[in-house]
Amino acid sequence: LSYVEIYNELMFDLLTDVGVSEQSGDLHVVEDAKGSIQVKGLSNPIASSEEEALHLFFQGDTNRHVAEHALNKGSTRSHCVFTIHIECRSRVESNEKVIF
Repeated sequence: LSYVEIYNELMFDLLTDVGVSEQSGDLHVVEDAKGSIQVKGLSNPIASSEEEALHLFFQGDTNRHVAEHALNKGSTRSHCVFTIHIECRSRVESNEKVIF
């Protein structure tokens, strides 16, 4: 899993132990050797169940920037990307894993 917030043209990791106010926001989007797009420095905690994934989602959601304005008292004022990386293994005798 990963959860990144884009706020005022900066990117923040919502699933790290470091608070958003303590982060510099200098995460960068890069292309890895396999051609996949990644955010360099973004934490990727592992959730082994739906319950754990939801817990991480809600934990990250509480870390988002929130500011009040005339039309919305709880406006997040940002955009976020929550990504789920799924890994599966064959049930037959195989060590091969596939990541979606």
